[in-house]
Amino acid sequence: MSSTITTAAVLGAGSMGAGIAALLASGGIKVHLLDLPADGDDRDARARKGIETQIKRRGFTRPEYAERVIPGNTEDHLERLAEADWIVEAVFEDIDVKRETYAKVDAHRRPGTPVTSNTSTIPLDTLLQQASEKFKADFAITHFFNPPRVMRLVEFVEGPDTRDEVKQKLRQTIERDLGKVVVDCRDTPGFIANRIGSFWMGVGAQVAFDQGIAPEQADTAFGKPFGVPRTGIFGLFDYIGLQVAPHIWHSLLEALPADDAMQDYGVTDTPQFQELLDKGYTGRTADSGFYRGRDEVYDFSAGDYRPKQSYEVPKDPKELMASGTPEGDYAREVFRTTLKYCCDTATEIAATVDQIDAAMELGYGWKKGPFALADAIGLDDVAALYDSPPELLEAARTAGGFYPDGQVLGSAGTPQTPVEREGVVRVAELVDGAEIIAQNEDATVYRLDDGVGVFVYTTPMNSSTDEVTELFGQAGDWELKALVIANDEARAFSAGANLPKLAEISGPDGDEAERKATIRRGIDGLAAVRRAPYPVVGAVRGVALGGGMELLLHTDAAVIHAETRVGFPERQVGLFPAWSGPVRLLERFVELGVENPHRAAYEALLNVKPVPAINVDFWRDNDRVIMSPDHVVEQALELARELAEDYTPPQPAELELTSEELAYTEGSETDAAIGTALARVLTGEGSATEEELAERQVNAASDVLARQENSDRAEHMAKTRKPLKN
Repeated sequence: MSSTITTAAVLGAGSMGAGIAALLASGGIKVHLLDLPADGDDRDARARKGIETQIKRRGFTRPEYAERVIPGNTEDHLERLAEADWIVEAVFEDIDVKRETYAKVDAHRRPGTPVTSNTSTIPLDTLLQQASEKFKADFAITHFFNPPRVMRLVEFVEGPDTRDEVKQKLRQTIERDLGKVVVDCRDTPGFIANRIGSFWMGVGAQVAFDQGIAPEQADTAFGKPFGVPRTGIFGLFDYIGLQVAPHIWHSLLEALPADDAMQDYGVTDTPQFQELLDKGYTGRTADSGFYRGRDEVYDFSAGDYRPKQSYEVPKDPKELMASGTPEGDYAREVFRTTLKYCCDTATEIAATVDQIDAAMELGYGWKKGPFALADAIGLDDVAALYDSPPELLEAARTAGGFYPDGQVLGSAGTPQTPVEREGVVRVAELVDGAEIIAQNEDATVYRLDDGVGVFVYTTPMNSSTDEVTELFGQAGDWELKALVIANDEARAFSAGANLPKLAEISGPDGDEAERKATIRRGIDGLAAVRRAPYPVVGAVRGVALGGGMELLLHTDAAVIHAETRVGFPERQVGLFPAWSGPVRLLERFVELGVENPHRAAYEALLNVKPVPAINVDFWRDNDRVIMSPDHVVEQALELARELAEDYTPPQPAELELTSEELAYTEGSETDAAIGTALARVLTGEGSATEEELAERQVNAASDVLARQENSDRAEHMAKTRKPLKN
């Protein structure tokens, strides 16, 4: 069996099936999407509709990737299954329908082809009761979360007969090619995320009903202090859809034993839920549920919507739970009950507590899973919440935490070495013990044993301060085989220049000499990166904005997560990109043969809206745009070593200027002034060297920042992180 999946088949073109097909296609895989034949002339209409829906919902990373999905139906096109390297079942959550589907699949697939189910509720053992032994050996559950493009969690359930080769092939494809995180689950109802997540939501709603806590009061209390997304519990019910929740709860309650604590929280059968459902208030699908819009909430005592109220609670969960306020009492009860359930069910659902934490972080958006959260609060304080603490909590106290000394607690209470995900490189671990060859307060350069350097920012969101650009300016002096710019800040490759410094030196009263020196340091620092006698590779994820995008344009190559947001927001801070972003972008457009490259560069440099990297068309042949943010560093190191084998630094550019008039006609006079300043860099007669272009940028950028209106933009953004549209 090949280790590469190039063709897949998805059976079921509903929201999940079509979403999985779109994800596979975005990962470069050809997909046969099959559903029941439709009435009428177009028997493939169900599958076609699923594809069209995903295009509208942006389920494909690029719309044209929809061409990789071939619609069909399960009567006329079952022979296509023989082409597939992986078959995904995403039909109705009905055991008879699934078993009938498996019989058809087994009759048409190539021997050894992996088959997985996207079921969210039915145990693997139940699914396979009528399956052949060969089918069982090739079968697993891969539970994707909706929407598949966005949600990174894939719960993986293997059977006792699942072949190692099948497991390895699926894991590699899901993690590397699709960019997801595989969490191993035991074969139990609801697996991990929905088992724990539904319990938490049930507890949160029931305790609120019992204690007379309003929805917005509950969502404030068990929200930001606990690292829970702003939807909170009631907002999440609205997001899911109140009409869907009863099916989820009933399925779980029917599958779980009578003594499971979940049985006490059949919250969808409460009078409150029924009242909303009877009125057709089903959440976001009906524009009203527990909440209506952003400003109203349902008042059960009045039977109608009222304005939301604001509640102030301590930011620290420990302080909140000890506050003696209604919000604190509510939060304490929800946390202690949820954590106890996690402790009591851990051995049933997972091998280690980090799998449970990962499921809640990736599936429900918690910043820290329940066990990591307990460690952060302090286990002695957590234990004090109980008359009799759960056994697993006591085991964690004895061990020194759920995550003691680089280990993780097994669900049975014994510390274990964490299982490492293949190819996931943590920069902190990579450079631990490596030689430091250059350093200041905002960045450090390490040299690994093989001579590859790693440049690591130490600023918030990897912003480029004067100290960072000065260190870049030394790049030509470092004795390296190659350099990788990488970090563990998943939110940003670099969020750009130091905004407070720009605000400080801007305006009519700003120091012109310091303003020009700051701009020049940025230009010279990135120029040194470009001229370095070794290849420089960016490991890019999160965002690459402004100066971060200009840095990216100065590298020899980059490994870029497909969903990285890239762009030039400088106009929002009263400036244009002035660290030779105009030079590098124009140079690239010329190389690519873009029609009217000066205007294309001009418009791109003034377009403040970031876009996903996958939608950018000016990456070079050496650049790699990949689906997994977790494998960016690994591949950047690999690419740097490849480029180092036969490397010649690029020659200084001399670029033709344009005589075409470039003007920014949208927005205010402030926007027009920025456009005029950028036009000074790109327009003129003949050509200009890089040094001449650098001087143009320094002078034009300094002049525009000297305007009061532009200074106001810089200061407003630095203070509020919001643009001033003056």
